[in-house]
Amino acid sequence: MVRRALLLALWTALPAWAQTPTKGTVFCCMDNGHQVCGDVLPMQCYGKGYREMSPQGTVRRLVEPPLTPEQLARREAEDRARRLEQARLRAEQRRNQSLLETYSSVADIETRRDRALEGVDQELKRAEARQAQLIKKRESLNREAEFYARRPMPSPLAAALRESDSELAAQGSVIEAKKREVEAIRTRYEQDRIRYIALTDPRGSTPPPR
Repeated sequence: MVRRALLLALWTALPAWAQTPTKGTVFCCMDNGHQVCGDVLPMQCYGKGYREMSPQGTVRRLVEPPLTPEQLARREAEDRARRLEQARLRAEQRRNQSLLETYSSVADIETRRDRALEGVDQELKRAEARQAQLIKKRESLNREAEFYARRPMPSPLAAALRESDSELAAQGSVIEAKKREVEAIRTRYEQDRIRYIALTDPRGSTPPPR
């Protein structure tokens, strides 16, 4: 009775297609080196890979054994890696399409680069001119401060020196930021230029930037 109940529980746990085999189907698997077959899935085949065969011995379907936890984890990791790679390729295709829609030629890229650099260069020159003014102002304050090398410095002069230090530091930060912006523009447009050539020039040549 217990054996019959166990067989019934195992049978009901099988997929519907295994509970209702195709007419004339023979199920076979290997159990301890011996082939076991039956017109229904033998108990020895539960949890193993097996073959669905015709009465003439033709294999109709191979059913792989259930994956072990390690195999399942490896398959999930491979699936994740494949999905990430597919997402990367789709993103790259979108970037390439956007690049081709943005520029009409290599000359167009270089023209836009020069235009962008021109604007930042003008801002950099203004920042450097302002820095030169601040340096002259500081030099004048330094000369005035020399008169107080051996006596207390007036409060307004000390405050002016502190303010000069702050202005020079701030202006130096502005200049460094503009220089970094120039390099970022050059790098971005050079990358766009190289990618554009790779996408449009079948020879794969990369002429030097102007």
